[in-house]
Amino acid sequence: MDDFKYYARKLLGRPAVGARETTEVWKVNRKVSLCANEDGKNEPAMVAYVALSAELDDEIPKSTEGDRYWRISRDAFKKCWNENFDALQKAKLTGGEYYVERDSSGRLLAFHAFLRKPSVHYKIECGQEAEYARIELSKECTIISRRGIVNHNPAITESVFRQAFGHALEFFYDGSAMPANQGKLWEVLDMLGGSAEPDEPTRISEDYCYQRARELMLRRKEEIKLRLLELDDAPSRRRELRAEMKGIDYCVDILDKNH
Repeated sequence: MDDFKYYARKLLGRPAVGARETTEVWKVNRKVSLCANEDGKNEPAMVAYVALSAELDDEIPKSTEGDRYWRISRDAFKKCWNENFDALQKAKLTGGEYYVERDSSGRLLAFHAFLRKPSVHYKIECGQEAEYARIELSKECTIISRRGIVNHNPAITESVFRQAFGHALEFFYDGSAMPANQGKLWEVLDMLGGSAEPDEPTRISEDYCYQRARELMLRRKEEIKLRLLELDDAPSRRRELRAEMKGIDYCVDILDKNH
């Protein structure tokens, strides 16, 4: 039985300070609260709150002058959540500047990537409060915060940022496993934030790794099929492509049998 409540929150813009109207979708119960940006294609953002020492508030707030709330369906939330995840999964993280940020309390850790042409800011943020953990993965189409981050925080390599980003994606892949995985994610990000290059890659979600590998292989198979249909390659090249397809089928079969 689904014990979650689903609602939308519209944050009304305030013209005097140049704020925009934005809408979030929420999925909440006493253990986990999930939030995603309604504009998931352009500026995706996913946030998870995981209860630690106290239960979360699962009541739908009442509308005020600044915020409006209304119920939505499970399917509406799922569609928006998946759109955000898909957009972040397709993020292009190459050729930027990368930084790690820690607060003085030691309970907040953030990774930043700033890219230009176009200007994009990717952020991974993980916080550990006494009552709950908060994890955020987001994209912003501006680098307005770059100067403040650059001036006060150390640079990291692209490889370290990409690993942190991948681990955050793994975490958001399976909502039911978030309570079990949030502590491990913190440990992995904490390690990445203090190291130029980790010695060995770590995994948060075995299922995410399996699904991602399977998806990439099947995508390659479809690309080969399309090429065989549309291009008139030399017979030797066509034999190579068919052999590659057979190899992909074999690898997918092995993955499925061992998952």
